[in-house]
Amino acid sequence: LLNNQHLGMVVQWEDRFYKANRAHTYLGNPSNSSEIFPDMLKFAEACDIPAARVTKVSDLRAAIQTMLDTPGPYLLDVIVPHQEHVLPMIPSGAAFKDTITEG
Repeated sequence: LLNNQHLGMVVQWEDRFYKANRAHTYLGNPSNSSEIFPDMLKFAEACDIPAARVTKVSDLRAAIQTMLDTPGPYLLDVIVPHQEHVLPMIPSGAAFKDTITEG
């Protein structure tokens, strides 16, 4: 799970088409930015699914290996910056030729 603690695709649209004007797209606690929300580890625990969280790139490879070595379902919650956009994307009402592929 790529977790940016935001409504990711909505943030991407806000950045690209609305001059980064935010409209309640942050899911976390503004007064405690170190608190991860939504806490997908608690969700996994409620479903009795093994899970782990990665916050540093240097820990990612080992975490993926652990996930692959675990039989059955597994949730890997990878915290990513909300500034990372999902590309390529086609803007609403546009054609394939209008695909955005960069920054």
